[in-house]
Amino acid sequence: MLVTVVGAVVLAAVELVLGTGFAGVVAGWFGGVAGAILLPVATQVGLLLGSVIFGLRVRQVVFGAMREVASFKRGSVTFTFRTLPVTLRAQIGPWRSPVILRCWLAGLVSALVGVAAVAAAWLWVPGAFGRGLALAMSAFMLVKLWPKRVPLTTSTGWLLFSLPRMTEPERSDFLAAPLAARAYEALRVGDLDTAQARADELAERFPGINATVSCQIAVLESRGLYAPGVLLLLKFLSDNDVPPRKMAYLLAGLAGLGFKAVESGQMPADSLLPTAKKALQDAVQLGYPESELNGTNGLLALIEGDADNAVRLATSGADYNHSPLSRADDLTTLARAHMALHDNASARTALARAEELAPWSPRVTETRQRLSVN
Repeated sequence: MLVTVVGAVVLAAVELVLGTGFAGVVAGWFGGVAGAILLPVATQVGLLLGSVIFGLRVRQVVFGAMREVASFKRGSVTFTFRTLPVTLRAQIGPWRSPVILRCWLAGLVSALVGVAAVAAAWLWVPGAFGRGLALAMSAFMLVKLWPKRVPLTTSTGWLLFSLPRMTEPERSDFLAAPLAARAYEALRVGDLDTAQARADELAERFPGINATVSCQIAVLESRGLYAPGVLLLLKFLSDNDVPPRKMAYLLAGLAGLGFKAVESGQMPADSLLPTAKKALQDAVQLGYPESELNGTNGLLALIEGDADNAVRLATSGADYNHSPLSRADDLTTLARAHMALHDNASARTALARAEELAPWSPRVTETRQRLSVN
């Protein structure tokens, strides 16, 4: 936000000094807006290119923001198109060794593509629009090169400058990532035995680290064993000094897992619900985007008896969530909320969408059984 405001003032000053008048200021501003959109896209394209070249895992590519318009899968990559075509996002992660070198090289490609885009704007786009474009792209390139890693966002600069200097236990988390990724891929297709085997291998090779514990919890959750997952996560949080970024992920996970444990009757609401709600609030305070937690908030609303709000939040979660498993979970919550409102027709529609994504999910199968009885 600060970069945008300062950039707009600078652009106006430049055009006024050059004597282009109001028309030049407006053209410069339009160029600045274009630059603010195009530079992040350019660095993301570079990161995707580097990922393909150097063997990283690309799980999903998302074109645009807001509500999903269409989605299709090619190989192991899901391509999603959304209504506002101004952003490009991708889920990228380590897949094979050497992990850190591959990620650093992908970051280098991202930086080179971004710098090339800035150079092209300065050299080949004329007039006030070109100056606005080039100035905005230059400013946002500097932002991209600043080392920053927060929930759901890792800057190009972090890959270039911070990744090679990682210390333990974060370094071990990175080294364990390829094996963890294979466990999560198995979970996505409902191969729980393979996922369990990968989680067991992680526990043997990388005991007690975040990547291992998170994978073990994911397997427990996929088997419907929410209470053991909650207890394992609480123990990990109490035994370890977790950095803020990872803490945000873990607290968001604790909230969702805790709500499921309460919903299923595996743990008492009076003791767990306050802890899970506090975890949800703390995750947001640590930087986890609140919009990404709509499905979790929808489940909380359903537990607390507010089915109308649960429908609204679960619908939003399903519409905007990138993960197929999380979307299936949100759609299941939506189906249960419709059931609470005695709208079984809408519940069946929502559940059918969930079954397309994760028919093996314990919450999906249990909801199907309840609908069949009704």
